[in-house]
Amino acid sequence: MKWILVSTAAAASLFACNAYAGLPQLNGTCPGKLSVHADEGGPVYINGKETKLKRFNDNYYEAKDATSGVTLSISINPDGSPSLSYTGKNRANGVCQLGAAAAAQPAAAPKTGARESHPAAEKACLAAVAKTTKVQANTLSVISAEWSQAGTGVKVKVPGADAPWACMVDDKGKVWNVSYTGSEGKL
Repeated sequence: MKWILVSTAAAASLFACNAYAGLPQLNGTCPGKLSVHADEGGPVYINGKETKLKRFNDNYYEAKDATSGVTLSISINPDGSPSLSYTGKNRANGVCQLGAAAAAQPAAAPKTGARESHPAAEKACLAAVAKTTKVQANTLSVISAEWSQAGTGVKVKVPGADAPWACMVDDKGKVWNVSYTGSEGKL
């Protein structure tokens, strides 16, 4: 009987720990004045409040705050760097800016200086940003394009904008998210 109780207690303590080895330490900010912090392996905090963390695989996690209705999507890029986006109430969504903790993470592969190229995703994003901003597509330029399991994230420079615009594009070239990465008060 004692052996069963000890085994049950040991198993419970293993399941109580929600650390995920692939989740890096990161700090970031998201539009809507959201502050994000993740310890290496978890937990993840939104504005200082611990979220419910779910691991989908070694490269994708979601952190949910039921009170605010915010869901963070954390994906780990092929080079080992994290990407962070969010969705919230009333269709709020966007790409989050990562701080120094994420930049300090060691990369799995050396950077070559050349950016990734994803022509179909870039073309679809340029068209979507042009339509959203009512700026001609030929005046826009792609800053970066990074593939992840969640989709390809593309950042676009818009003339006169204080910050880039961002898109998430699926593998079929469908844009499912267009957002401004800067302060919405400066749109």
